[in-house]
Amino acid sequence: MDRLLNAAAAFDSVKQACIVIDAGTAVTVDFIDGEGTFHGGAIAPGARAQLAAMHQHGALLPDIELRRPGPQSWGSNTAEAMLRGVCFGIQGMARYLIERYSEEYGAYPRIIATGGDARLLFEGDELIENIVDDLTIYGLGVTFRTALEQATITHKAARDNK
Repeated sequence: MDRLLNAAAAFDSVKQACIVIDAGTAVTVDFIDGEGTFHGGAIAPGARAQLAAMHQHGALLPDIELRRPGPQSWGSNTAEAMLRGVCFGIQGMARYLIERYSEEYGAYPRIIATGGDARLLFEGDELIENIVDDLTIYGLGVTFRTALEQATITHKAARDNK
């Protein structure tokens, strides 16, 4: 449901094709075309889930908190390497999917990120045009407004036909 709400909010905001990256418990990368049609996307484990899985299922891998990796490309210890693998992996997945969606669509859509980890993962990324912390809530408002408009039209048509 949150993916559809995000799509509704993003399209309502930009009124053109867009990709929504939601970085939270899971990371979703979804495509909405220029007519506002939600086409779907990809779902992967979120950053915290990936770190937890490595700790729980990897031999001697530490339990670490998610934070932004430092500026160096490689990690000089296990914890730093894990952070880079997770954060850069999610960023790389998002870039790859943005490229694929854009190629298939034949144009470059607007890119919007949301979710609890969006700022940590995507702030300063030149591909991300906007980070909206409460996109899902905005989507609820768009859905409510649309339902109210439809109900008003239906009520008016029924009244006029009496």
